[in-house]
Amino acid sequence: MKKSLAFCSFALFSGLVSAQGYALNCADGRLLFPKQTLSNDENLDAIADRSEITKGDTYLLTGNVSLNSSAYYLSADEIQIKKSSKTSTAKGQVKFQDDELMFVGDKAVVKKQDDTIYTTLNQVQFHYPDAKINGQAQQVKNDGTQQVFDEVSYSLCPLGNTDWQMKADQITLNSKTNRGVASDVVVEFLGVPVFYSPHHEWVLEGRGSGFLAPAFGSYNESIASEDNNYQVRIPYYFNIAPDRDFLLTLNQLSSRGSVVEGKYRQLIAGNVYMDKGRLELEGQYLNEDDITNNARWLLNSSIDLSINEKTELSLTANRVSDTKYFEEIAHSNTSATALHSHVDLVYADKDQNLNIALFAENEQLVNSGTAAYTRAPEISISKTFIGMDKRQIDLSLVSAKFQHQTSTDTGVRTHAQANLSRPISTNAYSLTPKLSLSSTDYALDNAADENRSIYSFGLDSKLFLERETSLFGTDLIQTLTPRLAYNYTPKKDQSALPSFDSADKNDSYEGLFSGQKFTGIDRISNANNFTLGLESDFIDEETGDTYLSLKAAQTRHLDDTDMDSSGALVSRRKYSDIALSADMSLSDFSFNNTLQYDPETNKIDKRDSSASYILNPRKFLTLAHHYDRANSDPKSIELYGAYPLTQKVHVFAGINRSQNQATSAWTTSKETTGIAYESCCWALRLAHFKKHMGSTGYDYVTNFELVLKGLASTSPSLYKRLEDEVPNYLANLDDF
Repeated sequence: MKKSLAFCSFALFSGLVSAQGYALNCADGRLLFPKQTLSNDENLDAIADRSEITKGDTYLLTGNVSLNSSAYYLSADEIQIKKSSKTSTAKGQVKFQDDELMFVGDKAVVKKQDDTIYTTLNQVQFHYPDAKINGQAQQVKNDGTQQVFDEVSYSLCPLGNTDWQMKADQITLNSKTNRGVASDVVVEFLGVPVFYSPHHEWVLEGRGSGFLAPAFGSYNESIASEDNNYQVRIPYYFNIAPDRDFLLTLNQLSSRGSVVEGKYRQLIAGNVYMDKGRLELEGQYLNEDDITNNARWLLNSSIDLSINEKTELSLTANRVSDTKYFEEIAHSNTSATALHSHVDLVYADKDQNLNIALFAENEQLVNSGTAAYTRAPEISISKTFIGMDKRQIDLSLVSAKFQHQTSTDTGVRTHAQANLSRPISTNAYSLTPKLSLSSTDYALDNAADENRSIYSFGLDSKLFLERETSLFGTDLIQTLTPRLAYNYTPKKDQSALPSFDSADKNDSYEGLFSGQKFTGIDRISNANNFTLGLESDFIDEETGDTYLSLKAAQTRHLDDTDMDSSGALVSRRKYSDIALSADMSLSDFSFNNTLQYDPETNKIDKRDSSASYILNPRKFLTLAHHYDRANSDPKSIELYGAYPLTQKVHVFAGINRSQNQATSAWTTSKETTGIAYESCCWALRLAHFKKHMGSTGYDYVTNFELVLKGLASTSPSLYKRLEDEVPNYLANLDDF
């Protein structure tokens, strides 16, 4: 019955989908009466001050009467027991308890027939301790299959609190048909009716069709004459089958018109051809935009199939009608620069260490994004051989056709590589030699074919030291790890090769030890250098927590030749930037800092710093600063936080600002502000989002959310956006 009433709450007002993630975590141990321990056997144990036989097999128990069995507990001022019919009738201060719920009422009739317990209770107050459901009913009948509540009201508020409650003339829950039926349903919030339905039916176990909670919000338009517009979303959920459903939503935009949105989901069962899979189709359509007079649409689809235990297939297609759809219609995903569609087929045999993959992709630019290279298609195969003493050989072959919407440098790249390594490690040290041999062939569309063969050698060594120490009165173990690596790659001019997927690496700690300054395959930089590093951690002996972690590394180049991003050989300085990092965690405070320091100019090339005070998800502050001398906006700052004004009211905010190098002007990239009220019964949240859209100005969106504990939210997707925009803030009330 507990599950039945819970599903009744979800289905009547908002349905299963919108109810997820909105139950406040309020510890409340109050019960209708002290919980009793049920008997361990089938016998009925009776306790009373007085007992008498009134007629035949009828017994009357009076004065502090209680009956206890393995199925239920019953107490009252008096209980009449009729043995022939196995019926107990209780009157006066009745208390009833089974393994799910508790009742307090005026009268109760409990009858056992075969293995079924039949109960009828009058003028009762009920409570589900596990589900935290509380309510009242004029009468409750249970025949083991069907439960009927007459003149019922209930809530998920704590006992004695009815800030919101649901009322119905009658609720019938039938476990055999898996159906619930309610008549004249009213939801009251702070004594005011906010929802009414004359009749409603739903499934008890699983999902049920019906209207979900509507969502309300406001937004601005990029054109000057269209400000302060409103948005109303009315969703309806179709439970088609246990393995498929469909969500239909009418999205009314005051400045644009009516957008019809649909999302279909299906689980694909296994058969003789495949194991299992999942299909999702999402579409949005605006027949005629009131401003542009054009049709606007969005179409997303994805399918994931497990063809067998070793083969996976993934298909994704994402498209919109125009590049401004997310900015003008959806008012979300405005940071995306492209929509990617792909086909990905992977065969992975873990026992044989064999992987074969086929991949193809394309992109649609959105939000003023710039084109990038796409692979259409790419075929790859890799195999690993592991021998004695951890000797390992990795062989790989990958061939990809690169396309670009604007560049003429397109073609097919085929790359073969063999990596050989044999790690040697003890508790005191580790030594990892590695050798890489590779050959790359380019069949270009608008240029002469090119090829490159090259090898690389590396040796990475570590020494493990530790000692006992203390920090702020805490016993710690300090580890000290000196690290020395040598990397060699011969010089080779690669300026004739295209650059499909290579980019500069930062001089980070691990990046320096890799011996390579580029990502991807197209640029393999020459190297003849030593990298010296030092790592030190301070670890709590008792808990194993790391309080302080320090790292520093620098590379010494033995030749004066370097490679730039074009692949040409240029002059190189002797020493790299010094990569430094320091991470500290003390109680509720944490400090993180990484930087690249140029010893020749005595300047910092790049730095990322942050300091956080996190007491809980409702009281925290994070300040971050980023600097990259190579960027057009070299400086940026971030501030995130939340602060409780009272026990139930808190504010939250997040802001990101960047400085333009040419003008030195600071610009707000994005800003989130809001206030929330949260109790153990309901919550109210108001959030405002401001996002810079480049030359078109800012996009403003305001969302309002009302959460009834365990029942519904008027804006189910708001918590996801808040957690993205304000790190460390837990808007999902289930996680708090």
